[in-house]
Amino acid sequence: MYACGKYCSPRRCGFYIIAFLICQLVFIVIFMRSDRYDDIYASELLAYKNVSYLDWRAFISQTPETTEDYYQYNIELSNALGLIRKLPVTRHSSCTTRNPILPPPLEANVSVVISFHNEARSMLLRTIVSLLLRTPEDHLHELILVDDGSQRDVTLLDDLKRWMGGVFGSRQRLGLIFLRNEERMGMIWSRNRGASLASGRYVLFLDSHCEVNDGWLEPLLERLAGNANLAVSPLLDPIDPTTLSYRKGNEMLKGGFDWSLHFHWLKRQLASGERLEMPYQSPAFAGGVLMMSRDWFLRLGSFNPYLKIWGGESIELAIKLWLCGGQIEIVPCSRIGHIFRRRHAFDFPSQFDQQLSPAQEIYLHNSKIIAESWLDEYKNMFYALRPAARRIPLEHTYDELQRMRTERQCHPFDWYLRHVSPELRMHFDELSATGTLRNEDRCVHARHKDSQLILASCYLSDITQWSLLRQSGQLSTHREFCLTVGFGMRIALEPCGRNETARRSQRWMRLGTRLMHAETHLCLDNPLKERLEMSTCRSHAVSQSFQFALEMEGRT
Repeated sequence: MYACGKYCSPRRCGFYIIAFLICQLVFIVIFMRSDRYDDIYASELLAYKNVSYLDWRAFISQTPETTEDYYQYNIELSNALGLIRKLPVTRHSSCTTRNPILPPPLEANVSVVISFHNEARSMLLRTIVSLLLRTPEDHLHELILVDDGSQRDVTLLDDLKRWMGGVFGSRQRLGLIFLRNEERMGMIWSRNRGASLASGRYVLFLDSHCEVNDGWLEPLLERLAGNANLAVSPLLDPIDPTTLSYRKGNEMLKGGFDWSLHFHWLKRQLASGERLEMPYQSPAFAGGVLMMSRDWFLRLGSFNPYLKIWGGESIELAIKLWLCGGQIEIVPCSRIGHIFRRRHAFDFPSQFDQQLSPAQEIYLHNSKIIAESWLDEYKNMFYALRPAARRIPLEHTYDELQRMRTERQCHPFDWYLRHVSPELRMHFDELSATGTLRNEDRCVHARHKDSQLILASCYLSDITQWSLLRQSGQLSTHREFCLTVGFGMRIALEPCGRNETARRSQRWMRLGTRLMHAETHLCLDNPLKERLEMSTCRSHAVSQSFQFALEMEGRT
């Protein structure tokens, strides 16, 4: 009351309180009725498309009871959202004012392959229905659904087949193919299976937790009609896994990857005269959504069949496309919403190495295939950053991996660095050395919980990878912390300095296998087990010998 009396009259404060309560009540009513609104929107849209409406609640009521953590998105909210919802317009206004020039449907029909494993019914259904209702019927040839051995919901595919038969059964032109793997084969194998059975001119791979937006297909078909060896991706609008809010994607990002063969979004620069809504080339694409000629996909060998379960397939296909005569474009006038989950919502089968998790083993296995197949001499960068990959066995020879490159007369990987991904080449050129930093049988490691520097087994799955920068002399981790010598000759990790003054305490020089701090002229030393300190440089001192996994230039 004191605060109210000080800043406004009691009557005015009372008005604000009542207004606030009314707003809260309105918000609650809207939220409680949102599923009803979505049902009305869905029924009206279905009627407009001459499709029957069946209550979808009976279908999703069979969803097994699980926690939100199981799906890695808000399952309760997904169930309440409705069959299909109205999405915001996220593409540029110019995309809606021009009509794409499309070839006849028989020359540009599309087969859509959706592979899923333990997906929630409401999310899967929203993906399918948004696709069918927002895609021109003449160009949508068939939908191929592959249940990759879902475990808790074994009747999902049969129930889905019955529901879709009742709702979309009147669509004579639409082919529906339902496949189930009795045991889990993985997304890569399942997508290849779907593509091999497809009969459309183009094949679209779509994740099972997406929502397609209006007018998504036409801009992609227009680009593909002009280049048979092109692969295209819509610009992905992120759907928040917690709130399921649909947000506008960023046109200033392109797909890429690092030397550990992890996918990353990279910033791009607009060329002179280039507009945001124009299609642009990308070194790679996110694996969830891409479209290309089915014939071209099969001639490239599909997704590499030696890859296991999930992971790396989009990078492998991207490199293969670029090096063997293809191109990749992101088309901002095409928008599809996609949930980027914070971590895997499924388990990986156990492999052979008990020191690694199954997910890490699968990643290293698939990445090793990519490195051995495509990176040429640059594969040493991958092994320097991921030494545990050397222990991962492959079930085929390296000659097999190279055969297709020879048959198709593909470019060497250096061509990719020069013409497609200068960022990756730049990162290579700016390093003097990289990888693990070994002293005898142990490696310098920054603990994740407190960044304390220790010497630990070089075979830890999360062993620190170091990079000695050529220009600045800084010794950096991948998290952009640099090895610093501070007050009292104390060694620590600090954020890497951006100016000359900040960099001075972080500059190191190579003297043979020693690391000399440029400012103090002292050397990194390991006089006692798991202890690092600075001491006078001594030639041939074993305790001062630190070797990187990969050195790019000779040591002084």
